[in-house]
Amino acid sequence: MDIQKYLTDNRQKLVEKWIASVVATYPADSVKFFKNTKDPFANPVGSTIKRSMGLLFAQVIKEKMDPAAVNEAMDPIVRLRAVQEFTPSRAISFIFTIKHLFRKELGKQLPDKSIARFLEDVESNVDEMILIALDIYGKCREKIYLLRINQAKESLKKLLIKKDLICEIPDFDPGPQAL
Repeated sequence: MDIQKYLTDNRQKLVEKWIASVVATYPADSVKFFKNTKDPFANPVGSTIKRSMGLLFAQVIKEKMDPAAVNEAMDPIVRLRAVQEFTPSRAISFIFTIKHLFRKELGKQLPDKSIARFLEDVESNVDEMILIALDIYGKCREKIYLLRINQAKESLKKLLIKKDLICEIPDFDPGPQAL
């Protein structure tokens, strides 16, 4: 079996199955919305998922993927999932599903050495993707926490000023006349 020909002939079907596995991690009403709303402006999450998964698929099937391209493709989808109601493991679990998809699709041909080698490459690429996704997820969550801390500090400062417990010192620019 020529694996490259198979991937070329079945690319769209495989990408759609991978996208479906990602979309399935959302609540049922969201799944219906993502599937039925084709306008990228009305459905930015679905549009981001489709675009990112297509780019990630192109990388995962390579013998050696490009980490920079993976990072660029992974960033939007992981950012979305980092701010949604997902645990860290569920936020990046969508990456693993490509392994199962290929095993299911190519399972009948496993004795073929080229397929076994291809699956090893995919698994290695998926492992790398997971590490990249973890880095992105960690940075996103860190930024969210810093924003929350800054917001809490600002709220506390406003409350203290309102209660006359502290006063805000106005900016003072003496200008050239002060010299």
